[in-house]
Amino acid sequence: MDTLYFDLLKLGYHIGLAVLVGGGLVVGSAAAPAIFRAVRSRGEAANVFASVLARYDGLAILALLVVALTTVLRAVAFDEDAGDLRIATRWVALALMGAATLYGSAWADPVARSIRRQTPGFDDLPDADVRRREFRSLHERSRRALSAVVLFGAIAILLSPNPPIRGRPRHVARRGLVGGHRDVELSQIDRAMPARAGAR
Repeated sequence: MDTLYFDLLKLGYHIGLAVLVGGGLVVGSAAAPAIFRAVRSRGEAANVFASVLARYDGLAILALLVVALTTVLRAVAFDEDAGDLRIATRWVALALMGAATLYGSAWADPVARSIRRQTPGFDDLPDADVRRREFRSLHERSRRALSAVVLFGAIAILLSPNPPIRGRPRHVARRGLVGGHRDVELSQIDRAMPARAGAR
């Protein structure tokens, strides 16, 4: 059951990261250039891309919740050690990825879409208009946030946890630390105990 539980957590964790990292790459490097090349009117292309980005934002927030939940459940169930450099680095990367996701998908993108939607004739406004400047600023910050999501998400994937180490219950004499996990088989210590007792 422990192995199945770990596999289910790992599945949810990697699906969530796949949506965030893979989706970010597709939206930023494939969808946006293709839409603006295919649609003649820049204003219409912007509207189409805004719809695509809105769909991604919703999926990104949901995926972030899945990643956060599976990370917490795994840390509790398998007693991950925060002092392990690999695990600590992964947690930091996940935290930064989460902050970038919330900034871009939950704030910057919705605000930018709201400005465009609530401004009649937005595409005809002069570049110096305060609404155009605010929209461009939000768009640029959202783009940087998306790049950060992809970067830190890729680091989290690289540092993905290995299956927990398990030993036979009768061999587990005490809790130790191997590879960031505290469940360690100590059969060698068990075999050494009679020898020590004889030496006395």
